[in-house]
Amino acid sequence: MANRIQMLDDATIDKIAAGEVVERPASAVKELVENALDAGATSISVSVVDGGRRTISVRDDGCGMSREDAQAAFQRHATSKISSIEDLQSLSSYGFRGEALSSIGAIARVTLKTREHETTEGTEVVMDGGTLAHVSAFGCPPGTEVIVEDMFRYVPARKKSLKSKNIELSHCREVVVNYILCRPGLSFSLRSDDEMNLVHVAAEGMKGSLVAAFGTKVAENMLFGDAETEGIRVEAYLGRLEHTKSSPADLKLFVNDRPVKNAKIVSAVVGAYGSKLMKDRYPVGTVRIFVNGPYVDVNVHPAKREVRFDDEAKICDIVAQSVQKALEQPDLSYKYDLTKFSESFGPIAGIPESEMAKALQSTLKVHVKEVESLEAPLIVPLAQIMTTYILAESRGNLLLIDQHAASERIVYEAVLRTMDTGKEISQRLLTPLVIHLTPSEERVLEENRETLEKAGFEVEKFGKDAHAIRSLPTVLGVAQGESSFRNILGDLARIAPTKKLGLEVIWRVACHTAIRAGDPLSEGQMRQLVLELMRTESPYTCEHGRPTMVVLSPMDLEKLFKRRL
Repeated sequence: MANRIQMLDDATIDKIAAGEVVERPASAVKELVENALDAGATSISVSVVDGGRRTISVRDDGCGMSREDAQAAFQRHATSKISSIEDLQSLSSYGFRGEALSSIGAIARVTLKTREHETTEGTEVVMDGGTLAHVSAFGCPPGTEVIVEDMFRYVPARKKSLKSKNIELSHCREVVVNYILCRPGLSFSLRSDDEMNLVHVAAEGMKGSLVAAFGTKVAENMLFGDAETEGIRVEAYLGRLEHTKSSPADLKLFVNDRPVKNAKIVSAVVGAYGSKLMKDRYPVGTVRIFVNGPYVDVNVHPAKREVRFDDEAKICDIVAQSVQKALEQPDLSYKYDLTKFSESFGPIAGIPESEMAKALQSTLKVHVKEVESLEAPLIVPLAQIMTTYILAESRGNLLLIDQHAASERIVYEAVLRTMDTGKEISQRLLTPLVIHLTPSEERVLEENRETLEKAGFEVEKFGKDAHAIRSLPTVLGVAQGESSFRNILGDLARIAPTKKLGLEVIWRVACHTAIRAGDPLSEGQMRQLVLELMRTESPYTCEHGRPTMVVLSPMDLEKLFKRRL
């Protein structure tokens, strides 16, 4: 009977190893850029053709290599970054894997051009499908250039799985952006099909890195916060509230200048925002974490995309502190540029008046500009619009205030203050409210009884299918107690079990207690609402993170009416 266990040949082994290191063109870009960084480069140029599927070139001004080292670099497990197992405990370079060049050379045609700074002659090495094809003296500038042609030509199945040019280019761009953010003191460029796609100059520093990564509009208004304790330092650069996204893809995390992914750190960032961030939204920006070597392990993932901390809770706490410091701004009101909106109308005469009115009304709801400060005595309510918004004036600016969102913020902070001061959060009713719950409502009540009690509800069984509400949150009136309680039970039935927290119930109390859209308000009620809103700690958002107000300056209005172009 033939043996079933066979030893693979070196060529097959190399191609299998390549699959671990090189998943797509961007993987090769990452490996080559990291090699350039470890070689002490101050300037790195990346060029791709057809999204990297046809050609990848990475050029650096690093230390370069001798002819012997240039050939040895293509051998499996050849590396200049470690010499023994002990070196893994204090690894400061981007990687120790010798398979990078070996793996890339096994699946494509790779040309290496390199020269040491102290020599006058360089070396060219060509590796084709894992076979050394050419070695010779070569005239080139100091540093190293690696050219990868026809990615995955020797692994057809992997080549077929590549995505479109634009998708692969976006992955390559993300790699370069990551290193621009974590190494702002170096120069980078990315060229795609002979067109410059991305440039960062070392002299621009971190500000230039943020612009390259997130665009001028986001980067110029970023919030900064930092925090430090023994052995740990965190820097957070975060976009304003209007720039949040529906996924954490644009929240870049770095540990010791290494791009990483870590769900708990993302949670720490989001949690630090509290009620300032809308549900299921994520900040745009970057969090840079610097940890002393012994406290972090970067070797838990083959591609080093994940890290392990000795004390992850401590790291998350410092991250949260840096984010909270960034959010200590006098004005977090939403800011938008109305220029494009104004230009989108085209000739005024060509637009029916009714459509213009609708467009203007829509814009007033969502576009915001910053004002110096919004002091309650200086805000003058003018009218209630659609029994939903308060039209007001402040220092010559026009304000639209969402009465429900404003009221939610007021009630929410009132409940929190009551809890923080140790005052009674609930009011005992002289006569209990007797209500009849459906079986599903009773089930939700029993599942969340402890949470509801923390929020101020005390409910007891009162007969076969009846329940008696003996206490209500102090912010709730008796008249609305039963309807609010039923509404909150309905909300809790739709919330995932892991999210049924005391704070979530307080949000629901605030929502159901607040003034509703459609409630008519007198002039006195509008004034009182505005006054109480501006006395809160976070007057610019409700507890769900929605804006409570939008602000239009005279310049904004002039743009809308074509007085200013």
